[in-house]
Amino acid sequence: MTELGKTITLRRGLGLAICMLIGTGILALPGLALDAGSVHEAVLGWFLISLIAVPLIQICARLGLKFPSTSGLAGYAEEAVGPWGGYAVSYLVGGSFFFGLPAVALIGSEYMGQLFTLSEAGVALFAVLLVTLMLLSNLAGMRAISLINYMALAVLFLLIGLLISFNLDFFGSGVGIAREAVNGSGNVDLSNVWKVSALLFWAFLGWENLSFSLGEIKEPEKNVPLLYWLSFALVTSVYILLALISSGASAAGVPLRGAAGLSGLVLFTPGGDFLVCLMVIVVAANACSWNFTASRLLYAGGRTGIFPAVFGKLSKRDIPVSGLVGLYVLSIILIIGSYFFKIPVSAMILLVNQNFVFLYAFIIVAYWKTEVGWRKWVFSALSLVSLSFLVSGFTWEVIYPIFLIGFGHYRFLEKKRQLKKQLKTLQSGKDLPLCEDYMELPCPTQH
Repeated sequence: MTELGKTITLRRGLGLAICMLIGTGILALPGLALDAGSVHEAVLGWFLISLIAVPLIQICARLGLKFPSTSGLAGYAEEAVGPWGGYAVSYLVGGSFFFGLPAVALIGSEYMGQLFTLSEAGVALFAVLLVTLMLLSNLAGMRAISLINYMALAVLFLLIGLLISFNLDFFGSGVGIAREAVNGSGNVDLSNVWKVSALLFWAFLGWENLSFSLGEIKEPEKNVPLLYWLSFALVTSVYILLALISSGASAAGVPLRGAAGLSGLVLFTPGGDFLVCLMVIVVAANACSWNFTASRLLYAGGRTGIFPAVFGKLSKRDIPVSGLVGLYVLSIILIIGSYFFKIPVSAMILLVNQNFVFLYAFIIVAYWKTEVGWRKWVFSALSLVSLSFLVSGFTWEVIYPIFLIGFGHYRFLEKKRQLKKQLKTLQSGKDLPLCEDYMELPCPTQH
């Protein structure tokens, strides 16, 4: 069997990781953090979530080195609890996309609302237009998606550079706010600090998926840990720098609250309105990527019986149309619902983050079962403390991920019963066609 060669150097791997990790969050989270708390609470939230992420990064790095394959999260879940874990993870990730897709679209529409002073109905309508763009671009095929992504990444890094360069005057006051917050002299409510931290967990999603390409890394024993830690240091530094600048600007009276908060910083940047348009383009491209990934998840799950079989079919151009249309309809329903029921973008992001907290629980168990020595106990304990803090503020919302895990387990048992029935029928001599993936159960990660 042909295997992928080890062709990715540390430098190339680092570039790939940063491109995977920096997306819509960097445009939305600084403003959402300031909307959820005071400037002191926002800065503390950034510092706290950065510390919370440290043991999780260590665990992802170790598991990525031990299991460098395309199975990713599903493989970790199966290592943790057995074959049904892959089903549970598929439903958790799918449930995250259901809220993540409209959330990303609403972030882009809020930036457009800032540019053209749109009403709430106008913002919702533009979000519908964005998810329509997501659908059409994905129906156009992989080449169109790749081109959009490459252009968007270049624009995103340009935007970040300009925003930081032309707003460094606020950095000093941001550092002063951080000093006050750490010393306890600022206005701090611990419940708000939790909310900010839980919201900012969005910024630290993605490292668990780097395992997809680790099998191609040169000198993995040396480079895989470096890849995780260097990408973590670089990405976190950019986020913290923007957080300090945003806090300093907010304290100076610049309006930065909300998902489109960073649009306030473009007032101090040449070509401000044009930059806001670029921000919308970046968000739209990121939404297309989310839609692409979600539709492929549904397709893979449809083939193996995790999701309904209708999602496991391709069009004549090898595009999972059923998954794309299903995601499109659901996104529109949620956008309309968020408009009528006044559901903020931050609430959707918190639901996504909550699902990933439960996903990380599977990862921690997999790490604990496969690691040896003192690291096993130290990093498992630290990660458990981190997740306990993140989940502590959620109340009835935990019903959602628990339901998804339970339903994933139910689907696994149903699939297992179906295959046993088919095998029993074959053994009795009846001519019944066997399900094409009977040899693949219970591992849905072979695709």
